[in-house]
Amino acid sequence: MDVRCGMDLVDISRFVKIVEESNTAFINKCFTEGEKSYCDSAKNPAKKAERYAARYAAKEAVGKALGTGLLSEGVGMHDIEVVKNAKGVPEVRLSGGALAHAEDLGVCSVSISLSHDGGMAGAYCVMLLGK
Repeated sequence: MDVRCGMDLVDISRFVKIVEESNTAFINKCFTEGEKSYCDSAKNPAKKAERYAARYAAKEAVGKALGTGLLSEGVGMHDIEVVKNAKGVPEVRLSGGALAHAEDLGVCSVSISLSHDGGMAGAYCVMLLGK
């Protein structure tokens, strides 16, 4: 069994500006309806920015673990979705080009961890390959 990993850090202040300016073009380009619903459910604009930043970092981390990055080799922003399971733990749902690459690699499990503190949001992704 092989392991692949990826991580990313994002400056939350970038997302504070996006939230304050209601930059819907950027938000719609990068996030799924489910992600937007979750992030926008926060009443506090700073909390919204943290949620968006962490999910953006997660998408980058997953792209790095896939070895494709984002917006290349057919992997789009909406192909990597951060969801919460029944216990509230963040998980990744892959579709489109991201799912195709994961299947080609033989990915049998994807795990992520999200964090934000000190003005930064981070995400770490671990993929187990069963090929």
